[in-house]
Amino acid sequence: MDQENSEQKLERAIRLHNEGKLDDAEALYREVLHDAPGHQTALHLCGLIAHQRGRYREAVTLIEMALAGGATTAAIHTNCGVAYRALGELDKAARHIAQAIALDPEFANAHQNYALVLWDQGLPQQAAVHFEIVLALRADSPEPNFYLGRIRLDEDKPALAAEHLRAALLLRPEHAEAHYLLARALLAQGDTRAALQSLAAAVKSQPEHGPAAHLAAKASFELCHEGAALAHLDRALRNPAAPGMRAARARLGQIDLWCAAGGGRYTRMARPQWLRLPQPKALPEQESRYFALPKPFALEIFLARLTRARVLPKDLLLLSPDGQLFLDGCVPSAGQYALREGGAIRHCADDGRLLLALPRRCLAIDAPCVWLGAGSGHFQWIFESLARLWAIAQQPELQDLPLLVQDSLSHWQDEMLQLLGYDAKRRIEVPADAMLECRELHAASLVTAGYFIAPVAIQHLRRELARRMAPAADAPRRIYLSRQGAATRKLANEAELLPLLKEHGFVVVHPESLSATEQLALFQSAEFILGVEGAALVNLLIAPAHARVGVIVAHGLYQPWHHYISAPVGHDFTYLCAEPDYASHAVLAECDVTLAREVLQAFLAER
Repeated sequence: MDQENSEQKLERAIRLHNEGKLDDAEALYREVLHDAPGHQTALHLCGLIAHQRGRYREAVTLIEMALAGGATTAAIHTNCGVAYRALGELDKAARHIAQAIALDPEFANAHQNYALVLWDQGLPQQAAVHFEIVLALRADSPEPNFYLGRIRLDEDKPALAAEHLRAALLLRPEHAEAHYLLARALLAQGDTRAALQSLAAAVKSQPEHGPAAHLAAKASFELCHEGAALAHLDRALRNPAAPGMRAARARLGQIDLWCAAGGGRYTRMARPQWLRLPQPKALPEQESRYFALPKPFALEIFLARLTRARVLPKDLLLLSPDGQLFLDGCVPSAGQYALREGGAIRHCADDGRLLLALPRRCLAIDAPCVWLGAGSGHFQWIFESLARLWAIAQQPELQDLPLLVQDSLSHWQDEMLQLLGYDAKRRIEVPADAMLECRELHAASLVTAGYFIAPVAIQHLRRELARRMAPAADAPRRIYLSRQGAATRKLANEAELLPLLKEHGFVVVHPESLSATEQLALFQSAEFILGVEGAALVNLLIAPAHARVGVIVAHGLYQPWHHYISAPVGHDFTYLCAEPDYASHAVLAECDVTLAREVLQAFLAER
């Protein structure tokens, strides 16, 4: 086949390619390559079809062959970079597209694709520079306006974001994500009605756009269009991540007022009171002032009897039959529940109205039961959930009732409940995909207020656990709690300090290797306890009243959680401030620490 016939085939292939007849075009490109294996244009365009078909590795191979053969156009380098971007090889993509820009600084396609690579690399400001260049070269391009709108919105510049997003929508009116982002920009400017129009357009263009429907529900609820809000939220909940969910509405309620109005019984178990507890000590001594807190305060402790109350899954929130949700006195940080991803509360209006996502499945519980709450971490489980048993213990008629708990309790949660006399037969789990409707539910309040814990709850747990624990005759009296088996908050210079601890009779303990019962038995016999702040220190509630306690914390982290377990018991408690290794973790509370030897020596020398 002569050169003229090859060129004719190439021309016909390009024409077919432009018409979208990729199979026929690719066959002709292959024929040209069979006759002229190094044909740069055929290699490039054959690679372009491979990219269009999703064969990205083949695409970069063919286009790199064209470049190796001497091709040097900006278009070929750009297409090679686009193929590398599809493979996720962003550095190679950036290098090729940068070469295209060097060859043709006014090639808008190269600037746009370079901006997209920078965006993928997490460099939005650098990407914005090239998107602006694209608009200067080709003003009728929707994609740069869309991305600039996203970037300006993330920069908290909603007015500028809205300007770019409107420009993008003029060029591509059906762009659902642009409508959604424009709505976010409008809401940031306080224009809720215009935002709703944009969200309606987003959902019309893309009915399965969950975030747009979710935001439309919130915006509608703010405007008191509750029917529309419920419809939008129902639409948002039609996805695999939220099977069997439905939208509902409620109001924030006060449990005492609800009971007083005839819906139930409210009993005050302990009045609110100021506590007389010592301030924490610290070493070095000048650090003590940073741990100082206002005078401790204990909340009122109440016990409420609710009829036909619904218990929602996961957080175990309480919903009355007439649509009041009880948070105050029942859960910590009530204001944060509306912000929890995937929680029941999807929006809270300023006037106390709530937009909820509830399971469609509802199980009836006819027997009276007791609500325990759903503390998540170790500290929360003990002092937000188990500590409620003090109030239950004051009512003899409630002590044999089953407890309502969240499903899939951890091994240690199960162990603690069994230790306190509540085996699986005395518990009712709230399934993750259903809510319970209880004919008669008894709910005790929180016994914590910030750092502070009601002493009556601490003493109750202390007594109940102590009388169920078998004394450990051979347990060490001085224990050091090592975190070397943990992922974070390790004592970086532990090996250097261990000889000093052994000189003072300390035994190294690894709490993660012990069961809950074993940990309690260890603390019950210990007279001197030292360790980096961690979950195991919750067991201080059972340590002897005369015990000395040293808790190692990162310098700058002044959160005396564990002091307020120890103080009501009467421990001699000290915080040992250590230097954090900021490179070990992004969060200060999880950083490894280095404790100065002289600080440890000063602590051990105290009498």
